[in-house]
Amino acid sequence: MIQIATPTPPIIEELIWLARRARVPRLRTLRDFVKGEIIVPEGKYRGTRLRIDRQPYAGLLFDAIDSGRYTRHAILGCVQAGKTLQGFVAPILYHLFEHRETVIVGIPTMDVAADKWREEILPVIENSRYRELLPTRGPGSRGGTGNLQSIKFRHGPTLKFMSGRGGDEMRSAFTSRVVIITESDKMDEAGEASREADPVSQLEARMLSYDDDERRLYMECTVSIKQGRIWKEYLAGTASKIVCPCPHCGAYVTPEREHLQGWQEAENKLDARDLAYFVCPSCAEAIDDVQRAAMNRHAKLIHRGQEIDADGNISGDPPRTDTLGFRWNAFNNLFWSSGSIGAKEWTAARSENEEEAEKEMRQFYWCLPYEPPLWDTTPLDVHALRRRTDAKLPNGICPADTKYLTVHLDLGKRVGYYTAMAWRESNRGHVAAYGTIEIPSDDLGVELALLVAMRDFRDLMYTGFGWHHNDELRVPDQVWIDAGWHPTEVCQFIRETKDSRFRPVVGLGEGQLYKRRYSQPKKVANDVKYIGEEYFIEWMPAAERQVHMVVVNADHWKSTFHERLAQPQDKEGAITFYHGTKTEHITFIKQITAEHAVDEFIPGKGPIKKWVQDRKANHYLDTCYNGCAAAHLCGFRVTRPDIEPPRPQQTRRPGLTMPDGRPFLVTERC
Repeated sequence: MIQIATPTPPIIEELIWLARRARVPRLRTLRDFVKGEIIVPEGKYRGTRLRIDRQPYAGLLFDAIDSGRYTRHAILGCVQAGKTLQGFVAPILYHLFEHRETVIVGIPTMDVAADKWREEILPVIENSRYRELLPTRGPGSRGGTGNLQSIKFRHGPTLKFMSGRGGDEMRSAFTSRVVIITESDKMDEAGEASREADPVSQLEARMLSYDDDERRLYMECTVSIKQGRIWKEYLAGTASKIVCPCPHCGAYVTPEREHLQGWQEAENKLDARDLAYFVCPSCAEAIDDVQRAAMNRHAKLIHRGQEIDADGNISGDPPRTDTLGFRWNAFNNLFWSSGSIGAKEWTAARSENEEEAEKEMRQFYWCLPYEPPLWDTTPLDVHALRRRTDAKLPNGICPADTKYLTVHLDLGKRVGYYTAMAWRESNRGHVAAYGTIEIPSDDLGVELALLVAMRDFRDLMYTGFGWHHNDELRVPDQVWIDAGWHPTEVCQFIRETKDSRFRPVVGLGEGQLYKRRYSQPKKVANDVKYIGEEYFIEWMPAAERQVHMVVVNADHWKSTFHERLAQPQDKEGAITFYHGTKTEHITFIKQITAEHAVDEFIPGKGPIKKWVQDRKANHYLDTCYNGCAAAHLCGFRVTRPDIEPPRPQQTRRPGLTMPDGRPFLVTERC
């Protein structure tokens, strides 16, 4: 039996056609749209599809936008990484062609609008299948005339440019669900002709006819200063950061500028390129570019207040905000090798215009706001410190509430420097006296002269050196003597003195000022007898030593001393000076401010505080920071005593007395 196909009636075919045309296509995500539609118009990858694996941070950005959690987006990153394409052009095309809706583009001036259209937006459209939707006449067309304020596409939507300059009418009488702003920091202040809010806020008001969760605002900009709009939006939003798994320790980390190492030791730009490498902020192991690429391809995004463990599990709730703050830096820009970044740092460090070079590195490479050099307003200068005197306490007089008195002696070839510091019941310190002693090296030789000088100094300590406390002579509770220069003679003196009030001390720290770095012991052992706050006491078994040596973290206690000098005089922890003439303390103050602290990243240790010399004469600084550490050993605390480590128990040793017959206090453990 032969069946003859019955033709479909024309009316049925028309209905099928209408049904297909009326069917609303499923909207793709921004990530899928970019992968499927955008062809790179220029550069190394010209003519190829935009691939997320080339710049993995872009995938994190698109996914965060696609999450729908945020209606406002502050996008900031380093230059030459695809920032404009991914943070500005891609959202424009996504809303114009995928959502088929009108988009407002905010720009500083209309001249910028022409450049943005011809150099950034139009080339991407022309390299896509949407080139057929470009207007054939009028603004935006090849042969069109007129300005580019409004470009009408053939499928209906309009691309509307609005300038940040001019009167408010430039940004009024037009509404849209989507506003995309570039160079937002140049549009953050209202112009002289404006009576309304700043241009960014006015542009955002163009979306008010839409509900809060329907609006979409994108702001893309290179970071300028801390007060710039994009940086403030970033911090006020999620302040998200990209974390990458370290191939060595497994921790998720965010390498920054200080973690680029090697280039600092280079003698030229080419060496800087060869020597530069990143280190892990957690374990400080070196990261090559292959590992760096793999880290970025396995990166995750965490928001302000969140943490991530080594297994990649994110804990903590994201901040309650409608603004995504998204930032990446040079470590995440896989278009740059570590060597090229290092070479740029090396060149910038040697630029004749140091300020401009630093601005370029922070803003363009590390996506950080530029901080202009500040006038040093620290109180640690000669004039401010000269006013930190106690008018009731002249030279040599300890405050009535003195608990401890410490002295440190810094030895030189011909002169020794000492400072006596009183530590009060009110948790404050006071420089009761300072001065010098003669070391007759020219007559006796250095070794013998040091012993003679220390013996004379010891006799002065026993008789109170003329220092009075409540009308009585006050003998110091601790006398520390610097053993860094001639340790053999100092140790010989300590052995013959047989009094634990007298202790040899060495200061260790970072930089060329010290022979080696300080390392805090983890526990008391055979040689380590006591561990304090960034100092410890260890037994020196060598035949020429045979003493308990105090080892002090000089960097820590210098910082502590300077912090106490910066405290208001009536606050706990503050340090004052005895009352003298107007010019009496000038030399002393110059020496205690002869160094300043800088922050530096040390491979294998991470970020540390390092002290550098401004002036060579710094003897009184050494005497004062050691005096602070000695006070801690005595028991002086600014914080609660119940959270401090236990200190050695002091007992009375029979047979050892002071000249007035009182017994000495001796630390048994040491």
